[in-house]
Amino acid sequence: MDLLDVNQLLTYAQAARQAGVTVPTVRMWKNRGHLPVAQDQHGRDIYVGRSPRFRLLDVAKAEHATRQAARRRPLIPA
Repeated sequence: MDLLDVNQLLTYAQAARQAGVTVPTVRMWKNRGHLPVAQDQHGRDIYVGRSPRFRLLDVAKAEHATRQAARRRPLIPA
């Protein structure tokens, strides 16, 4: 079994795929403050061009929190 790097940086599309949601949902999480932009060692947000990057762990936390708030069951991979 391969271990995932929780500090892996993801794009909007990659974050959406990992969380099992759409890209607009990930954008909404970011805009509402549920999903922080990854930061470098100096505390600066990490962007590639105009696109932010997100840590895998933060995406998982945002997905879990929003599903809990909606009282939905967690996504179980097939």
